Order: sequence, then C-alpha cells, then structure tokens
Amino acid sequence: MRKTILISTIFLILLLSASILLNMKVTTGQGINYKVSRIELPLYLKLLNFYDRHFNYKWLTNRITGHLNTKEEKIFKLFQWTHETIRQQPSDLPIMDDHVWNVYVRGYGVSDNFHDLFTTLCNYAGAEGFFLPIYIENSTKRINLSFINIERGWVVFDPYNGIYFENKVGDWATTLEIKKQNWKTAKLKPNNISESYYKPYLQVLPKIKKIGFTRANTQSPFNRFKFQLSNWVSGEKPFFE
Repeated sequence: MRKTILISTIFLILLLSASILLNMKVTTGQGINYKVSRIELPLYLKLLNFYDRHFNYKWLTNRITGHLNTKEEKIFKLFQWTHETIRQQPSDLPIMDDHVWNVYVRGYGVSDNFHDLFTTLCNYAGAEGFFLPIYIENSTKRINLSFINIERGWVVFDPYNGIYFENKVGDWATTLEIKKQNWKTAKLKPNNISESYYKPYLQVLPKIKKIGFTRANTQSPFNRFKFQLSNWVSGEKPFFE
C-alpha cells in the first residue's frame, strides 16, 4: 500500500512539474521589414511548432527528391525547385524573416529566404550546407551564396538568381577550384547576370574546413538540442530561447 502511494505521489509530482515547465513563457523572434520583435508563447506551443516544421521539412524534401538516388541529383533538384517555386520579393508586400518553413508557406522572399530554404532542405536530404553573405573588400556591397558539401569539396549555388558554378570540364566548381580561377557561371535559365557580377565576390570566398551550428542544420531536433545546450552552457542565452 505504501509503495502504491509513493509511486502515485512521485507520478503526480512529475506530472505537475511537467505541466509547469511546458506552460513556462518563452519567446520566438519575427522580423518584419528588418525590424525584429519577440513574441511570447508557452513552451509547449513552441515545441509543437518546432516538431511540426521538422516533419514538414522531411515530408517536403522527400516529395521533391524521393525519386532520386544520388546526393548530387538531390542537391540540384532542390536548387532548381527553390529557384522555380519561390517568387522574388514583391515590392508591395512586407519583407519577412521568421521560420525557414514560412518561406515555403508564403511562396516569396528576398535573397536570404531563398538561401535559407535551399540549404535547410539540403541538410534534410543528407547534404551538409549553409549560406553566407559575401562582401567585396573595402565595400558594403554583398551577395548571398550557398555552400553545399559533396565528396569533391564545397560547391557554390545562388538559388535566388538560379546560377551555379562549373569548372572547365563541366563539373560543379569547388571553392578551391574557384580560388584558382577555374570556374564559369551556369544558369537554370537565361538572364542578364554576367560572370563579372560574381567575380569580385568569388575572389574573397572563405576557406571552409569544418562548420559548426548554422540556421540550416539546426532545424532538426538533435542538432537543435545540441545548439541550445551549447548556448546555455556558454551563457549566451537561456536553454529554451
């Protein structure tokens, strides 16, 4: 009898503790026209939304690439799909920056949004990827470029403009080949963007050895947990923010 009471008491304490924890107030960020605000919500809703996006990423990636076999085929299909599916930012609509999944839901975005969605889906397809703003030396001018890791090294894409880079033999140009001037632009469809547009940015590409946590690779539960734990241990932010 005592054992039953003890077990019931422990269960009720755990249930009450879980209820208090899951109803704890946390925040999520939302940017509108480059002004970021924090929106308050209960932890359980933040977790539900996170897992909803996670399973949607898996579903969408499989829907786009499930019939393909190689990593390279999947990467290129996601690149093509992103460029052709997402519209460039309409001038009469607000510029949004919140969850990557919402880029797909809205169906439009600025350059950052294209790269966010493309690199996130690449990670779900098993291809490590992220994007960076690349600045010209001694200038505030920049472009975004996506970097995807394949067996030969890191290759570069611009899903916003539908442009990627090949070497002299027609393979995707790695960042090392680009630094040696072994590159040319390739386009999903004709446009007015020339190689000279990219040249000053490609001259200052970073050396990529190993990447840590990025927005693109922390959309899955395990990586997000490690990312949140790392931030909490370092004192950068609370665990649930």
